[in-house]
Amino acid sequence: MRARLRTDRGLLVLTAGVVAVVSALLTAVWPLTVRTADEAVSDAVGDAGAGAAVVATVPPAQFRGDRRRDPDAVERFGRAVEDARSGLPDRLRAVLRPSVASLSSPALRVSGPGASRSLRLVYAQSPTAPPAVTWVAGRAPGASVGAGRADVVLDDDDPPWPVEVGLSERAALLLDLLPGATLTLEDEYGQDVAVRISGIYSPDDPGDPAWDVARELLSPAVAIADGVERTSAGALVTAAALPDLRIAVPADELTQRTTFLPDPERLGWRGAPELRREVVSLKAVAGAEVEWDSVLDRLLADAEQDVADARGQAQLLLVGLVASAGLTLALVALLLGRRRAGPLVLARERGAALPGLAAELGVESVLVAAAGALAGTALTLALLGDVGWRWLPPVVVVVALAAPVAGAVEAARATSARRVPANRAARRVADGRRRSGRALLELAVLAVAVLASVALRQRGSPEGDLTPSSAPTWWAVVGAVALLRLLPGLSRLAMRGVRRSRGRLSFFVAARVAAGGLRALPLAVLVVAVSQLVLGSGLAATQQRGQEAGALLTVGGDARLKTAPGPDVDGTAADLGRAPGVRAGVAGRVADRTLASAASTGATVRLVVVDAGAYRDLLARSDLPDAPQLGRLESPADPDAPVPALLSGGPPGLADGLRVRWGEDLDVALDVVGAAPLVEGGTDPVVLVDATAFAAAGAESLPDTVWAVGPGASDALRAYADQDPSVTLLTYDEVLAGLRDDPLREALVDLAVVASALLLLLAALGVVLGTAVGAPARDVSLGRLRALGLPDRGLRAVLAGELLVPVLAAVLTGTAVGVLTLWANTGSLDLAAVTGQDRPPALVVPVWTWLAAGAVLLVPLVLALRLHRRLRRASLARVLRSG
Repeated sequence: MRARLRTDRGLLVLTAGVVAVVSALLTAVWPLTVRTADEAVSDAVGDAGAGAAVVATVPPAQFRGDRRRDPDAVERFGRAVEDARSGLPDRLRAVLRPSVASLSSPALRVSGPGASRSLRLVYAQSPTAPPAVTWVAGRAPGASVGAGRADVVLDDDDPPWPVEVGLSERAALLLDLLPGATLTLEDEYGQDVAVRISGIYSPDDPGDPAWDVARELLSPAVAIADGVERTSAGALVTAAALPDLRIAVPADELTQRTTFLPDPERLGWRGAPELRREVVSLKAVAGAEVEWDSVLDRLLADAEQDVADARGQAQLLLVGLVASAGLTLALVALLLGRRRAGPLVLARERGAALPGLAAELGVESVLVAAAGALAGTALTLALLGDVGWRWLPPVVVVVALAAPVAGAVEAARATSARRVPANRAARRVADGRRRSGRALLELAVLAVAVLASVALRQRGSPEGDLTPSSAPTWWAVVGAVALLRLLPGLSRLAMRGVRRSRGRLSFFVAARVAAGGLRALPLAVLVVAVSQLVLGSGLAATQQRGQEAGALLTVGGDARLKTAPGPDVDGTAADLGRAPGVRAGVAGRVADRTLASAASTGATVRLVVVDAGAYRDLLARSDLPDAPQLGRLESPADPDAPVPALLSGGPPGLADGLRVRWGEDLDVALDVVGAAPLVEGGTDPVVLVDATAFAAAGAESLPDTVWAVGPGASDALRAYADQDPSVTLLTYDEVLAGLRDDPLREALVDLAVVASALLLLLAALGVVLGTAVGAPARDVSLGRLRALGLPDRGLRAVLAGELLVPVLAAVLTGTAVGVLTLWANTGSLDLAAVTGQDRPPALVVPVWTWLAAGAVLLVPLVLALRLHRRLRRASLARVLRSG
């Protein structure tokens, strides 16, 4: 055994090295999965912001009879906050930040003429004190009465109780109010609330979580819904004025909430299921003094599903990588068995039993496998601090079993006493049985590939289910089987074609390919490795190209501005369209959640009102999909005719008698004349109409959006946005960076790139090993040709042809299988979730995939040159003596 270890130390070290590299990658999958999944869960909750909060709401007290002013309102408020926190489960409490509490009224309409205005009275506390502000005018709100009337009682005949409040600078400017102003507010039941503006404040820290309970406290909201302008602002109530708020507004209209924001850094993927169950249990508590509400459970569930989908897609690549590594290691074992054939046959002839030989070789293989696996695992542990074992056993098992099996087969084949029938008919029967067995095996492989593909189409690539994830690998095996079935016939045809030709070299090449270039395992290694290389690189490129298309679709161009609707937006778009580097700029109105009805159904749609000609020109000047159907949106000759419109999405029948609600009471009839292009992504149905035709129908629509395309669009719109802080800018680069910085998406692309690089190495190694397997027979054959007078140039050509032709056939087959597999399964892998599109991305096979395949073809040429030099150095006399 020691002698064999010394003799074959090169192959054994190679085996251990391959096992170490593959083990390092496979054992790193789990810790990297956990790290990436933790980042994904943390980012999902962090991006949700206040939407991920766990909210405790104290049921409002029923209003009955007289109202009493409570001077201890602040203390009661604090006790309610503590009661809410004590009701949280321990595990959930550990991931939540200190509470933010509030007591707020509904939006109360400001009485008087003018535009629709509403004011919401809010007391906020975070976590133990109100948010810090600086009073730039007036003073902080105080109590409306002195200490002598702190517990006054009001009855129904008393006038509205006054409440002092403060306004932010923006709210005061928008509402045109100064300190000392008084307002009369009215609730939905017609009851008045008297408000006095005591001061105007500026927040010391606009990022204080307390402001999240009502963002109107900092920035009033101005919206135009259905053509009607509405202004909503918040008024700050201090602790001194809190008792007045409780008595001024009916108790059943006040809402006391305690909000607990989760800390994204404390959340992890493995703890998400338990947290989700605790949130669900908390919300399900009935009859409690505090009502709980949160969408944190749904956010965690969505994040878990995203992680599961990403793991399923990664599993697709890992199965192919493990299969390629296993086949490569089996090829190493085959080469090892061929080199040891002499000693093994000698031991067998001297009486050694096959189980004993296999056991001896098995001990050696286990040591090599253990050394390689330990080295790779130690590297992963040193770099990541943790390892995963799920994907490692198949590789170790292949290494441990392949060499003993290959050695036992070599020994048994050389010493077997199997008789060959002398009768020709019996030999034909035996050959028929062998052919039938091979055909059954090939049909079994094809059946498994078909079943795996059906599972992949039906279920996608779910986490933990290897059946659908193995479909691309099985089709690669089918490609290898088909190649092995076709190559012998093709080689015979080639020999017939060149037999009568004047060139000797082509005949020698065909003969050598037929004699030694059609070995099953080397070809299978190449086909599987190359097909998985094409699949991995294609997935990475498709995802990246899809992310570019998804970002462009989300923005609606290279840059987009959102502003308040106004007649000057058209001029702004025209000016921006003439800026340097801007190809086109178009203004339009995008009204989400617009009510639409049809003869038999209804829906909320995204209504886009835009100059159809200008928008068509913008699409033509960008990488966005063209929409020639925009040319159909012309104003109808009959003013009473429906407005031509484009529609995409929505329930069946929505196009039949489509009408949209605009303003308070205007229904606009539409005539659907084609499919609408996707505008700014999203999932709602899109209805697109021409601005002129829409206005002719009596619907006034002021633009609120500017789209721009061109290399200078982002800079031009950013310069405009810097001058007007009220507008919102979104650029293609920002969205694309967000897509590519997503932990799951970035990890999938990185895995595809790393797996592709390793598969390229395995393919090159497969070429080298396949060449070494046939080296003895090749040396004898080429030595004879050299002895017969074949010149060095011809010898080099025969050698290059013998090595290159099988590799070329395998690379072409693997490339074709990889492209077809990628094309057939792109829709089953849910890549739209990775790219941010609403449909599967277009298939992309990058240039570097073809370069990688070409690099594999260089390996046999390099080997041919090295082998030619070795053959030239061999003594011709020794070649003649050897046969």
